[in-house]
Amino acid sequence: MKIRYPKNKHDKKFMEEFVFASETMMQVMEVVQQVAKYDVNVLIEGESGTGKEMLAKIIHLQSPRAENPFVPVNCGVLSGLMFEDKLFGHEKGAFTGAIDRKKGCFERAHHGTLFLDEVSELRPENQVDFLRILEDFRFTRIGGDEIIEVDTRILSATNRNLKGLIEQDLFREDLFYRLQVIPISLPPLRERKKVIPKMVEHFMNQLEMAYKKPKPEVHPEVIELFLRYHWPGNVRELRNLIERIFIINPKPSLGPTDLPEDFLSNFEEKSCAMSLADVREEAEKKAIAEALDHADNDRGRAARILKISPRTLRHKLQCYDIDSSGDKGE
Repeated sequence: MKIRYPKNKHDKKFMEEFVFASETMMQVMEVVQQVAKYDVNVLIEGESGTGKEMLAKIIHLQSPRAENPFVPVNCGVLSGLMFEDKLFGHEKGAFTGAIDRKKGCFERAHHGTLFLDEVSELRPENQVDFLRILEDFRFTRIGGDEIIEVDTRILSATNRNLKGLIEQDLFREDLFYRLQVIPISLPPLRERKKVIPKMVEHFMNQLEMAYKKPKPEVHPEVIELFLRYHWPGNVRELRNLIERIFIINPKPSLGPTDLPEDFLSNFEEKSCAMSLADVREEAEKKAIAEALDHADNDRGRAARILKISPRTLRHKLQCYDIDSSGDKGE
C-alpha cells in the first residue's frame, strides 16, 4: 500500500505516527485511501485517545481537498445559539457583543473539510438545524438574510454508541444515517498490544529530537508492564506517559522502579480486607462470646449451644485468648 504523505513536516509526522506499527492501522489506511478521494461522509468510532481526529485529518490530507482548510469543531462544549454561531457565524449587531461580521466554521471550511468531534454530544435542538444544512449546504448567518452556499466535506467522530442514543431518543436517526455513510472503527490499544514496543521506541525517538536529550534504554521489564496494563486512555495515555518519563528520568536507562508511582500502583495486589481464616476466627469469637453470655458463663451449656465438646471450647478459648472469668465450670 502506497501512502501519500503531505509536504508539511507536522502533518507528515503525525501520519507516520499513526500508521507506522500496526497491521490493524494499515487495514484502516486501506479503507481511508478508498474513501478519501470521494466526498462521502465518514463517521469514525472509537474510545477516547484512539486517534479519531488524527484519522479525520489523514482522510482530509489524502483527499483532493488537502490544500484547503481542515476545521475541527468540538460538539461537546457548545449548544443553542453558541453552537449556531460557531457553525454559521453572525452579522454585525446580530446580538450583544457582535461588533463585527464573523464567519462560521462552515464558511471557513469552504472547499475543505469540517470535522465534528464528539458528535454524539450535539444537542437535540441543534441536530435539527444541522440536518437541515446537510440537505443542500445552504444557510444564513445569525442576524443575516443572505443565503450562503458552501462546498464542505463532513467527517464526524464519536466515542459513544450512537445507535444506543437513538433508542433513547437522544440522537436523530436521520442525522445518524446522514453522517455514517462510511463507518470506520478504531480499536482500543488493549486489542493491539503487540504494537506497544514499537510505539514506545517511536515516541522515544520523537522526544529525543524534540527535547534534544538522549533517550534512555528501556528495560524489557518496563515493556512487560506496558503489555500488562489496560490503557483506558489508549495511545494518547501511552504517549503522555512516555513523555512524562522522558522528561523526569535523569538516568541513561529506564527500569520498572523508574516508572511513576501512580502507574505502578495499577499492578499492586489487591488484597481482601480480611483473609478467609481471619473471617472464620472473627465469626467463631463472636459465636463463643454470645454462647457464653447466653449460658451465663457456664462452659458446659455454652458448648452444648455451640454443638461442640467442652474440650474443643476450652481449646478455642485458649487460642482466641477469650476471658471467661466467672465461669461456672463444665
